[in-house]
Amino acid sequence: MFSNKEKDVNRIETLIGQQCSIIGSLNANGLIKIDGSIDGDLICEDDLVLGESGQINGDITCNNAYINGIMNGNVSCTSTLTIGNCGKVRGDISVKKLMISEGGILDGKCTMIGYEQLDDNSDNL
Repeated sequence: MFSNKEKDVNRIETLIGQQCSIIGSLNANGLIKIDGSIDGDLICEDDLVLGESGQINGDITCNNAYINGIMNGNVSCTSTLTIGNCGKVRGDISVKKLMISEGGILDGKCTMIGYEQLDDNSDNL
């Protein structure tokens, strides 16, 4: 997902700077990077990067997410959620893939998307 950091930084379409604070919900298309704070829900059609100084108090819906800041709310990723070594997620998550770096924190329930379909098919074996 984020293997080439320089490539990903060059494709950022929305940047919420460290000194920026948003109160209310936000809808975004394309890669969004948050170094400031959002108090409200965030829906992103593409990927989300929450920097070390970033904080979100609300629910997130996106394709891929890289969390290296503080996330207070539920996270729903259609693909991969990565919690970096400074990342803290307090809330329930629904993901296809989950990666947590050493030092990263997940405090909540995890539901793996697609897991139910695998269980249903295993009965036919």
